[in-house]
This record gives sequence, C-alpha cells and structure tokens, in this order.
Amino acid sequence: MNNLVKPNIKVGHNEMLSCLEVSFSGFITYDELVEAVHYEFEMIRHFTLKKCMINLREISIYPQGGQEYIKTEWFPKIIQLQVKAIAFIVPDDLFGQMSMQEAHSSEQMPITIKYFKHTDEAQVWISEFE
Repeated sequence: MNNLVKPNIKVGHNEMLSCLEVSFSGFITYDELVEAVHYEFEMIRHFTLKKCMINLREISIYPQGGQEYIKTEWFPKIIQLQVKAIAFIVPDDLFGQMSMQEAHSSEQMPITIKYFKHTDEAQVWISEFE
C-alpha cells in the first residue's frame, strides 16, 4: 500500500518504527481531513499497525466540524482497530493546541496517548512502546 502524500497531508507506514505516521500542516479542509482519516484506517488494517505518530505541529486549526469528527469517528475506529499507542506532536500555535485538545478530550481511552513538542522525542517513545 502506498503512502498518501498531498500538499498539507502525509499518511504513511513508518517501517522502522512499525507505526502509522501522519503529518498535517497549514490549513486542511474537512473533506481532506476525512480522506486522510479513511486512508489512515486502511493503512492500519493493511499493515496491522498498533502504534501511531501524529504530527500536528504545523497545523493551524482543525477545519469546522473536524474536532467533532475526530472525537466521534476517528477515536472510536482507532480503538476498534486495536491501536495501543499514539504519540502526538503538538502545534506551536496556541489556537492549534486548543483545537487539538478539544478534539482529543475523552473520558475513557483504552489507548496510551502521549504528547510531545518535538518529533525526535515522539519517535523514541513510540519505538520503545510495546
């Protein structure tokens, strides 16, 4: 399965870390978010991945409806696909951070999630996660 590469979106299989690796930058539309998410699901299934590294460092904000979509569609499907760990690289931008935190808020999460400011720290953590 090939990686998805678009101007503001990259979704791929990181073989060395044995994880799904995703990065968003700038502004993405709701339709682009949905397309990327569905591609993520397919890659997780195809490679039977249990770890994800999601780089949101350069995203401005989620598009309108994006936060709700992540809460109601992405997280439940990731749980169903039995993902065990997610490393998020957080945005520098305050509005991006607030958008991400709102989308990721949940009472119960059977996935280990950790937030990082730098990609190299996230890579170390995800590589050591069993």
